[in-house]
Amino acid sequence: MIKVIGFDLDNTLYNQELFEFEVFDSISEVVSENFNIDKIKYTKELKDLYKCGQKEYVFDKAMMSICGHLPILWDDFVKEHILGIYRNFMPKQLHTFDNIINNLTSLQNRGYHLFLITNGNSTIQNNKIDVLNIRKYFDLILISDDYEPTRRKPDIYMFNKAIDYFNVDPSEMIYIGDDLVRDKASELVDINFIHISEFDFNFL
Repeated sequence: MIKVIGFDLDNTLYNQELFEFEVFDSISEVVSENFNIDKIKYTKELKDLYKCGQKEYVFDKAMMSICGHLPILWDDFVKEHILGIYRNFMPKQLHTFDNIINNLTSLQNRGYHLFLITNGNSTIQNNKIDVLNIRKYFDLILISDDYEPTRRKPDIYMFNKAIDYFNVDPSEMIYIGDDLVRDKASELVDINFIHISEFDFNFL
């Protein structure tokens, strides 16, 4: 009998692309003002990189694509300005996928205990959770970068923390996510994984 249901955050409860594209717009504006770079072109480069699955050094790569080189003091600018904007960004357009709020409310009302396990910078992830207004639905929220060293999935540390917190057998828990490597790692501690595309909120 299932008693506890866990969720991933990014691309499970909301579309992460919405967050990334909104913060890219803000960062592009600052880059344009400081380096005389076309804001629209820089934004497009960032978005194209994201769509291609590139998530590392994207601000450098976008600048290189446009200019062919990185400006003097670029590294300092990234550290002092761009990363600060990204990590503290409060999105205005973020919202959950359709029916997520209704379904979380229904699960809660039916007596299930809910938890959230997410990878990422603590400030960024907490900002998303607050903007989405979903904190109230979860008995437990675990964020990988709250730990030192960080415990990003597929590390099983946070899954074990959830088992200990709820004090139930893992067979009484399920975890729902979008990633077949990071999220499916729940199965390493005997928590059944269900891909979000296959999860039916009404089957429970």
